[in-house]
Amino acid sequence: MRIKLLSRRYAQAVFDLADEYKIVEQVYQDLVLVRKVFDENRQLRAIINNPVLDTSKKVRVLQKIFQPHVHQLTLKFLLLITRKGRESYIMPICDAFDEIYKDFKNILSVRLTTAVEADAKFRKEVIEKMTLATKMNIELQEKVEEKMVGGFVLHFNDYQYDASILNELNKLRSVFSHEHYIKKF
Repeated sequence: MRIKLLSRRYAQAVFDLADEYKIVEQVYQDLVLVRKVFDENRQLRAIINNPVLDTSKKVRVLQKIFQPHVHQLTLKFLLLITRKGRESYIMPICDAFDEIYKDFKNILSVRLTTAVEADAKFRKEVIEKMTLATKMNIELQEKVEEKMVGGFVLHFNDYQYDASILNELNKLRSVFSHEHYIKKF
């Protein structure tokens, strides 16, 4: 079974359960924490993904780390996944849960890439225009890339709006390389 499909099914199951118990926000925060811990701790990923290590030891490791910090439902879910031999899918399941949660809350993640850090007025304008165009709540993530020279690029879903000076220069370069023109000097 493909990883994305499997992750989506597990994430949907835990989301439905959390929704039933009215703890969606808590489980979301828990899985954000779980994802962050796994991202930042290479050693934990190595332990959990080790096929030689006994499942009961993996369960104990997860209990020690997460029991004091996450809701009981989240912990039981992590332990169930581990007992079923699907512990290597914990990070993709967290990502899938994030997508399901954002769909549920009508949130669209938008990445704004600029040459210099954007000011508050520009950020507000981008959020307002994206909200108007998509009818969704916008979660803006910013990235600075100095090689862009100027302008901005918006990434959301599978779309990209490129209003950078670098893009315009590349377009001009392409036009001049294919167009035959006569210099009149």
